Amino acid sequence: MSPRDHYNTDEFMSVPEVARHLGVGRKVVYSLLETGQLAYARERGAIRILAASVALFQRSGKLT
Repeated sequence: MSPRDHYNTDEFMSVPEVARHLGVGRKVVYSLLETGQLAYARERGAIRILAASVALFQRSGKLT
C-alpha cells in the first residue's frame, strides 16, 4: 500500500461493501451519506466510509 492510499485500510469501507454489510442497496447507503448518518471522506473521487460509523449506525438499530 502506498502512502497515498491511506484510505484503503480496514478503517474504511467502500459503498458496495457497506451495502453488503448492512444488507441494503447502494442507493440506501448514498442516502445515509447525504443525511450525515455515516461518516466518510473522498479520495480521488472515491467515497471511503469510516467503518466505525457503519458499526455505530448498525448498533443504533435505525435500519430495522
